[in-house]
Formats: sequence, structure tokens, C-alpha cells
Amino acid sequence: MNSKLTASLLTAVLLISPLLSGTVMAADAPARLVAVAEVENRPLSPKIMVIGSVHSRNSAELTAGVSGKLEWVQEAGTRVNAGDIVARLEQTRLKLQLAEQQAMTKREQITLNKLKRNYSRLQSLENSHGVTQTELDDAKAELELAHNNLELAQIKTDLIADSLARTELKAPFAGIVTQRLHQAGEDIGPSESVVAITDPDNLEIRLHAPLKHSRRVKANDELRIYHAEGEFTARIRSLIPVSDVRSQTFEARLDLPLEMQELFSVGELVSLALPVAPARLTTLVPRDAIVLRSAGASVFRINADNTAEKIDVALGDGEGKWIAVEGGLKEGDKVVIRGAETLQDGQQVKLDSAPTGAVSSASSGAS
Repeated sequence: MNSKLTASLLTAVLLISPLLSGTVMAADAPARLVAVAEVENRPLSPKIMVIGSVHSRNSAELTAGVSGKLEWVQEAGTRVNAGDIVARLEQTRLKLQLAEQQAMTKREQITLNKLKRNYSRLQSLENSHGVTQTELDDAKAELELAHNNLELAQIKTDLIADSLARTELKAPFAGIVTQRLHQAGEDIGPSESVVAITDPDNLEIRLHAPLKHSRRVKANDELRIYHAEGEFTARIRSLIPVSDVRSQTFEARLDLPLEMQELFSVGELVSLALPVAPARLTTLVPRDAIVLRSAGASVFRINADNTAEKIDVALGDGEGKWIAVEGGLKEGDKVVIRGAETLQDGQQVKLDSAPTGAVSSASSGAS
């Protein structure tokens, strides 16, 4: 029995010794210089991740509005300025029609001038009773009709001139020709698209999300965007909170910040954090405070005696540089945001509070 008891005690000592030695080492280790920040309680909405896509705010397929044979079409991939010609139809027929109508307009002007002179002559004879009232009325009616004919002729001239101008398709905005939908030599109708043009420098993000969540967002709200280069926030410019029966989704359009425009291309996909429930009071710590290990996530809280205490936490939604946690933390607790990687539970620390203000100031802009 004594030998068995001795063996059991020896085993227990061997098992406990590493734990005791670790605690002793942490207590005896020199104080570590760490930076800290305070735990905050702020309202935070639960979120889901949805997929959005990058679109150009200016994109169009151009039509001529007149029939004719294509004479020239700009190459796809060509960058153009607003007002540049991107396609041209043959103009010979319309030019001849315009010349004919201008001649007709000139004839109507000549007729009008003749009738004006005749009416003036008849008016001068009225007082001398050299002309009857009927003759004078007939001359006045002919003059008014000539005025009307001239107006109609001028309108026809303007219509032909407009059709002639439409034979040159001009870019309505600066962009890139993305597609030639017809080639030179083809006859086209007035409503047939000839070229497609897109503005790659004026971008927006569009998302389609479940319709039931449309009440959680409104115009001018900011959503957090995640992509390969990191994350940023974008403002909702407009909402389309209607849906058809099949899709049951609503659409939101967000302005892509100017400083982010060059990082994206039309058609690129991004992820967005969309609020799905009312905001509730949540415990938040800086992301830099989280220590990730195979056993889970934890933070180091600094106690009143300047010792580090390891606190296991469960991670929640993120909000910029902050992340929601559940665990044994409360508002105002100081957690290590720099120097936690090699810190041990129970180790003495020295506080370097310089970075704390930077983190706190960043939090003031979070919602």
C-alpha cells in the first residue's frame, strides 16, 4: 500500500509541476510593456453577408433613330469623350432631301412676298373704292395661307435636318465602346442598337437582398464592404424596395467612394454586411485585442494590480476596427491591444497608453 501511495503522489506531483511552474514563471517574468484600450458597450445591429456587384452609373446602347446603311462604326475598346462620333450612317439621300426641301421653302417665301405686295396694293385702293371688300378679304386669306405654307415648309426642313444629324451617333458621356452590335455596310432600323458604351470611371455598387430586410436600411445609410483589397464603407444613394413575386428581393445602389474607383472594374463582385434586426447594446473590443489560438479566441484583461488575465470570448459581428464579443468582459475593462501574442496569464505588465487614444477616436465614428 505504501509503495502504491508513494507512486500515486509522485504521479500527481509530476502532473501539477508544469502548471505550477508556468504560473510561477508568469509571476516571476519581467513586466511586459503593453498598449491597452477600454471595452465599450454600443448599439450594434446583427448582420448577414450579401453579394453585390460593381456597375457603371452610365451605360447605354446607342440607336440612330433613323433608317439607313451604316458607313462606319467605332472599334470596341476605344475610349471616347462626350460628343465624339462613334458611328455614322450614309447621308447622301438625306442631304438631297434637305436640299429639295430648302428649295421648296424658298419657293414658299417668294409666294408669300408676292402676296404681301398684292395685299398692300389692294389696301391702298380701298379708300378710293377701287376694290371691293370681297377682293380684299380673298387677298388677306391667300396671304395667311401663304404664311402657313411657309411655316410647314420650314418644319419639314427642320425634320430632315434632324434626321441628317442623327446619322452621326455621338457618345452621350465619356467612356469606352464595349461592343459593336452592327457592322459597316449593314442596313439598320431606327430602333436598332448600333454600339454599346460604358463609363468605367463613374462606378456604383448594386446589391439584391431579401425583401424582408428592406426596412432595416434607408438612403444615406453606410454599409461595410469587403473585397480582396480589404474593407471600407459605402453610402446608400437610393433604394428600390419593391420586388416581383419570384425574386422576393429589393435593390440598393451605393456610391463607390472616389478613392476606391481605381481598385474596381465593372462586373466585379463584393460582399456587404446588411443589418437584419434592430440594434442592441453590445460589448465591443478592438480587433487588435483578439488572440486566436486553436482552442478559440481570447483577450487579455489588465487588472487593478497590473496583471494580465486571459479571458476566453466568443466573437460576433464586426464594426470597422471593433468586434462584438461575449465573455467575462464589461464596459471600461482594459484589454491589451499590442503585446498580447506572447503574454502569459497572470504576468505583470507596464501600460503604454499612447495608442489607446487612437483606437478610441476611431470608435467615435462607428455606429
